[in-house]
Amino acid sequence: MKMRTEPIMDYFECFATEEEAVAVHREVNRGLNSKDPACCAVVDGPEDNYAVVDLETAKDLLNFGEESPLPCLIVTD
Repeated sequence: MKMRTEPIMDYFECFATEEEAVAVHREVNRGLNSKDPACCAVVDGPEDNYAVVDLETAKDLLNFGEESPLPCLIVTD
């Protein structure tokens, strides 16, 4: 079985502040629950920023272990 070295990203958008990312995240998730495949999460971005990503990408990033760029994950309805 071939191991992936990069997460697969279906939805990814960066924001300068956590507040902006959370606002978009809440708008995207409005009316969804955390198990809905259309749900998004907020994660630390690739630079000094925040990103809104699809739930599968967030799960994939968390599974990277110590190499994961994620110190936290936020999912709300």
